[in-house]
Amino acid sequence: MKRNKKQNYSDEQIKDYLVNHIKQSIENDVGIAIKGYMKSFFDNGPHAGFFAVPRMLFPEIDGLGSYITGKPLYTGLNIKIYLSEVMSKIDVRYKDYAGFIVLIYRNGLLHQHSPKKFKFKRKEISWQFGVSNVPVDIQRRNHLTIQNNTLKIDMNIFYNDVINSVDILVKMILDGYR
Repeated sequence: MKRNKKQNYSDEQIKDYLVNHIKQSIENDVGIAIKGYMKSFFDNGPHAGFFAVPRMLFPEIDGLGSYITGKPLYTGLNIKIYLSEVMSKIDVRYKDYAGFIVLIYRNGLLHQHSPKKFKFKRKEISWQFGVSNVPVDIQRRNHLTIQNNTLKIDMNIFYNDVINSVDILVKMILDGYR
């Protein structure tokens, strides 16, 4: 993160803002939305509101990524960099799929109401943003994998990775990243 020369924030102010404001806000908003969705899903089956979670998370990832790029208006780049450089420290596959995630999920969901499909070497690659009620190690194993030409992302794992990545970002900034 490039620190503005006119504004010198202490390490404690940076940590406080990212952890106690940004991270806490994500936990409050998205965490509650996931709990509500999952309860309803397992009680009543699939219904409206499923894409609310990634629609809430991608703008947050964009904002967090702008702390690295210093370019708040470059949404796609911010998300790609954040996935590649921060969230890949949690799961290296974020680096492998960062550009694809931005193209398919972020651009499709936020601009065209649903994730896009993608053609590569005459094969259609699609997406699956799933929710499951299985042990975390099984969720993690199936997260960020391509099976039958479908990139699978687990809602709970993705949410928890975003939450956990904030602490990694704080450490990177305080260690003088960039």
